[in-house]
Amino acid sequence: MALLRRHLLDAGLLLLAVAALATSVGQGSSADRIGSVLAAVALVVLLARRRQPLGSAVVAFAIIMVGSQTAPRASGLEFFAILAVFGTVGTLRSRRDAVVAWVLGCATFGTAMARNPSVGGAGDIALTLTFCTVIWGAGLFGAERGRAAALAHARADAVEATRDAEVRDAADHERSRIAAELHDIVSHGLSIVVLQSVAARMALRDGEPEEAVDRRLDAVETTARDALADMRRMLGLIQVGPDSQPVSSPAAGLAELPALVAQLRAAGAHIELETDDDLVVPAGLDATAYRIVQESLTNVVKHAPGAPATVRVHHEGDRLRLSVCNALAGRSADALAGRSADALPGAGRGLIGMRERVDLYDGTLEVGAEGDEFRVVATFPLPASDRRRRGLLRRGAVRPA
Repeated sequence: MALLRRHLLDAGLLLLAVAALATSVGQGSSADRIGSVLAAVALVVLLARRRQPLGSAVVAFAIIMVGSQTAPRASGLEFFAILAVFGTVGTLRSRRDAVVAWVLGCATFGTAMARNPSVGGAGDIALTLTFCTVIWGAGLFGAERGRAAALAHARADAVEATRDAEVRDAADHERSRIAAELHDIVSHGLSIVVLQSVAARMALRDGEPEEAVDRRLDAVETTARDALADMRRMLGLIQVGPDSQPVSSPAAGLAELPALVAQLRAAGAHIELETDDDLVVPAGLDATAYRIVQESLTNVVKHAPGAPATVRVHHEGDRLRLSVCNALAGRSADALAGRSADALPGAGRGLIGMRERVDLYDGTLEVGAEGDEFRVVATFPLPASDRRRRGLLRRGAVRPA
C-alpha cells in the first residue's frame, strides 16, 4: 500500500508538470511561458525527494521564487503546482525535514509575494501562506498515517515471526521428547527380550523343564507387547490430527520402579531397590526420574550383564536424589577410569536424553566410573509445596496419593 501511494504521488507530480508545460505553449508573453516551465521543473525536482529530501525541497522552492519574480501574475495551474510542492514536502520521510522545508517554503514564497506588485497586501500573503500550510499539513498527516500503518504491519509481522519461531521451538522440543521416550521404550524392551531369549536358549540347552522355558518365552512376549503398546501410544501423540483424539495414558513414575526391577530380575539381572517411604514428587519430575532409572538399568543390562546393581531414590534436603550403581570387574574398571561420560560405552541417544531430561528440571547429572562401581547420579530441586506435603506425610497428617 505504501509503495502504491508513493508511485501515485510520483505520477501525479509528472502529470502536473506535463500540464504546466502544455499551458506554457499557448501563453502570449515569454515571462508567463518561463513561469510555467519553472513550475514544471520544480515539480520534477521533487521526484528526487527520497534520495535528497531536504535538498530537493530547497531547489524546488528556489525555482518557485525565481518563477514568481519572472512572471508576477501566476496562472491557476502554476499556483496549483506551488500547492503541490507544499503538499509533497509534507510527505518527506523525516518530520524534521518536512518542518524545515515548510519554514523555508513559507519564507521563500512569502518573500516572492511581498516583492510582487500584483499581490494585494499582507492579508493576501497571510491567506495564501495559510492555504499552503493547510496543504502541507495534509501531506504531513497522510505521511504520518502511512508510517504508523507501516510500523503496525512491521510489528504484526514481527509478532507472527516470533509466534512461528515459538511454535517451531515447541515442535522441536516435543519431537526431542518423543524421540527420547521412544528410545527408552525400544532400548529397554529389546534389552529384556534379548535377556529372556538368551535365558530360554540356555534353559533348552541345559534340559530344564518345559515350564521354565515357557516362563522365559512368556516374558519375551509380554515385554514385546508392552513395548509395542507404548510405541503405539507415542506414535498416537505424533499423529494427532484436527479431528482425532490424542491417545493418552498415565506416564510411568517412581511408583512403577518395583515392577521395573521385578521385570529385570525375572530376566536374570541382580538388582536391589532402595526408596523412601514418603516420596512426593511432581508428576512431570516423577516420569523423568523413572525414565532415568530405566535407561540406567537398561545400560547395566546391555553393557554389564550379570553385574549386581543398586537403585536408590530418596530425598536429600530440598532435592530428590536418585542413583544407579553397578559393580565393575577389575578390567572394566581400568578401562573406564578417567574417561569422560561422552566417551563411555553407549554414550549416545540415551545419555543425551538423560541430560535433556535433567536440564528440563534444573537438575544435575553425574555419569562415570568411581572405584569399582559405575554410577549414574541425578539430583533435582523439589518445589516447596512438595516438601511441605512430604513433612505432613512423615507426621501422618495426610496419606500418600
